[in-house]
Amino acid sequence: MIFTAAKDLNPLRQYIKKEHSHPEFDQSIKFKLTSSPKGCIELIFNDEQQTEPTTGWRIKPHLMPCQIEEHEVLGFGDISTTIPPSCLVSIYAENSPHTVPNLSYSVPLKGVQKPMDIIINRSLRDLLDAPHSISTNDVPNPGSQNDVKKHLNDLKRFLSTSEAMFRDIANGCKEVRIINGSQYNELFDGMSRQSLSERVEVFIRKIVFLLELCPDQISKFLSILNNQEDIALSTLADRIAAS
Repeated sequence: MIFTAAKDLNPLRQYIKKEHSHPEFDQSIKFKLTSSPKGCIELIFNDEQQTEPTTGWRIKPHLMPCQIEEHEVLGFGDISTTIPPSCLVSIYAENSPHTVPNLSYSVPLKGVQKPMDIIINRSLRDLLDAPHSISTNDVPNPGSQNDVKKHLNDLKRFLSTSEAMFRDIANGCKEVRIINGSQYNELFDGMSRQSLSERVEVFIRKIVFLLELCPDQISKFLSILNNQEDIALSTLADRIAAS
């Protein structure tokens, strides 16, 4: 599942239809941020505060905190910004008699003027009717998922300390087509007024989005990290691979 935000809904829908062959749109919502111009919208995932039973289900955002910043929302649609900001979330169901048949999972939005929750609705029947099967093996080890998130956040913090290192890794990703030329130019030309940490944040989101769609590409990305001949990056690559 992908949560995304934009100032204009029409180009966002056009982008989704272009990039995804059979997209499923949920209800769109309007919101205003509580602070500007450096505000952000954050999706809060808290299993303990759910009012409906969630037994047998796991909702896992790919990055924490799960945020979309205002400058990313406003930037999409410009010539230099061709990819909308997004948050990736995986939904897992355990094939067990104890799994509740229908999931209704509440995700409060933080940073908006009017309090609201996004409700994730899923049916176990719909998942069982899908082309793939569901088993207990589909439920990730919670520790492993947390490790991956931690390592990606560590990578984000590390790349935010060196413009040269960030550029080298982004260039390596461009060479093996993990990102394309337009995305590369966006990071270093289109977002030239943004801080290094903000550009690294966008880059990491692009990588996570790709790995969600094409998990077989992770070996290419880890190879790029290892080729930097930096012990910290090599260690992070090894930890991500082992997670």
